[in-house]
Amino acid sequence: MTSDDVAHGPTENPYNELAWIVGDPVIGAGTWVGPFCLLDGSGGLTIGEGCDLAAGVHVYTHSTARRCVTGRAAEVQRAPVVIGDHTFIGASSVVLMGVTIGQRCIIGAGSVVTSDIPDGCCAVGVPARVVGTVDPATGAVRHRSVD
Repeated sequence: MTSDDVAHGPTENPYNELAWIVGDPVIGAGTWVGPFCLLDGSGGLTIGEGCDLAAGVHVYTHSTARRCVTGRAAEVQRAPVVIGDHTFIGASSVVLMGVTIGQRCIIGAGSVVTSDIPDGCCAVGVPARVVGTVDPATGAVRHRSVD
């Protein structure tokens, strides 16, 4: 896929008129996309059913860093992102290319997700780290003990 194959700029979308959706992501039924979200589907993006992406969440499936620093000698890198069903991603969080976030997860506001997050986990921080598990019946987070 080349940069010519991907639509540039926001396209109309049924999720939020203030969200910017690029490419052709697959978004499950009942998923809510908040204002000022950026969803980059150019490298493959799948978001499950019943998810909430709070205001300002950015999900990237590509990186131009290598292309930039090599004077355009390197290609744009692309890797898919998968977000499982019933997962909440907090405001202003960033999900980087190649990441899988499991089902029924909570990602805390302002987190930067750089690696996979297993099903039923709560992750926070920069970079995001798992700090607990999520009870699927109540949504309560059971925090891991800190040693």
